[in-house]
Amino acid sequence: MRQLDFLLGDFRIEYTNLTTDEVTTGEATCSTRPLADGRFYELTQRIPVPGIVATWLIGWSDVDKSFVSFYYDDWGHHGTFTGPGWVDGHFRLRGDSAVFGTHHAFVEDFEIVDADHLVKHGFIVVGDDLVPGDILHFHRI
Repeated sequence: MRQLDFLLGDFRIEYTNLTTDEVTTGEATCSTRPLADGRFYELTQRIPVPGIVATWLIGWSDVDKSFVSFYYDDWGHHGTFTGPGWVDGHFRLRGDSAVFGTHHAFVEDFEIVDADHLVKHGFIVVGDDLVPGDILHFHRI
């Protein structure tokens, strides 16, 4: 789990949503804390517009030899993701979610800019293509 220590703490998020007809931007907050004696990290995002609280549980699976993640939000969306850890400077999770009445495959790609700034690029998987969905800049506060 030490690979994910960059996620611990409180952040201000500047986000860009690329999935709407017109690109939208905004600000949100994020807080990450360890759970289960440090075996999982709980990352909670509070996004005032459109008014949603989203939670990620991320942990290491000794059985699967990969990171596992569970997503849920207060709109009833949910998903499961896996990833190998850091590869070429990126921490990626890939999985399936039930959102907006259907299933989608997603890739969440984290990259550290510096000790107080990280960026997450979210992609929607369409066949063999990754379609940009969002960009989140996390700034440590």
